[in-house]
Amino acid sequence: MSQSTTPRSCLERAAKMGARAWLPDAAAATDMHVFQAAFEPDPLAVADMRGSTAAFLGRAGLTEITDNVVLVVSEFITNAIEHGHGVIELRLRAVGGTLTVSVTDENPAPAVLQQAGPDDISGRGMALVAALADKWGSSGEETWCEFFCDSIGSPT
Repeated sequence: MSQSTTPRSCLERAAKMGARAWLPDAAAATDMHVFQAAFEPDPLAVADMRGSTAAFLGRAGLTEITDNVVLVVSEFITNAIEHGHGVIELRLRAVGGTLTVSVTDENPAPAVLQQAGPDDISGRGMALVAALADKWGSSGEETWCEFFCDSIGSPT
């Protein structure tokens, strides 16, 4: 059985499971683009959110950073599934030359940068985030990063 990676597939599945799930209206202003999704911790959500992120970046005119942002979203969502608790929320906000990626769950422990050994099969996710994003942090329930962009495009 294959799963669709259309932007709404994860949101529709989450809504069927009773989770909060939404897509915002187009954009409140022409220079701001927002995507939000809430879903239950499900490994299938990782692929769905990668697809949704790529679609969002295309609409926002930020295709030059798509690969890096999609990888960061994948790491954040995977960490939330493996280490978090409860509903996971992904927020992408592009405004004023900055793209902010934020993932929240109900675990109060912050994400930490680990030093993975050469034979370790995990522990490199936050190091990838630190290398790809311009800025990142974790306050416990929220882990976020920022990408500084030359410009935010207009919706297509």
